[in-house]
Amino acid sequence: MTTASSSRPTTSISQVMLESMDDMAAQLLSRLEGIGNEEYLWEPVADVWTVRDTPDGPTADLGDRAADPAPVTTIAWRLWHLGSDCFDSYTARFLGQADVELRSWTMDAADAVARFDASWSNFRTVLADADDWFAEIGDAFGPWHRHCIADFAMHASNELVHHGAEIALLRDLYRAEHG
Repeated sequence: MTTASSSRPTTSISQVMLESMDDMAAQLLSRLEGIGNEEYLWEPVADVWTVRDTPDGPTADLGDRAADPAPVTTIAWRLWHLGSDCFDSYTARFLGQADVELRSWTMDAADAVARFDASWSNFRTVLADADDWFAEIGDAFGPWHRHCIADFAMHASNELVHHGAEIALLRDLYRAEHG
């Protein structure tokens, strides 16, 4: 565990969850250090989902999200998914905002890392400000509205750790192929 400043034992679910998620985000940000645009947009196979430069600006691919098997995605797509599709969307719903444009992103790796970091920080603030982690998350979350904030934090942790691992693997594969 990398959070050495925490005092244990604690009885605060929010402290436990937030410190764990902070560690996950820090691991991913560390793993993204030095990423360049070519690697960020690298398409390891044909027909990948990525972020494409369109007449409306850089936009994330969205095909059949229930496809099985799921398509291979680029690092750009994974960072968009975490930063915009997940954390920005979650933050907007917790703050009562609707119809937030979530498909636009960036073609620049450094900007994507900064945007991911900012979206994580904003979402973390929303979680940290929650008074009752066992309160229902509400109607903005559709069929999951009766789940509690702790449930949702676990879901967000899952998104962060598994997409972070996929990004790390893509970086390893890129390095192996491109030296």
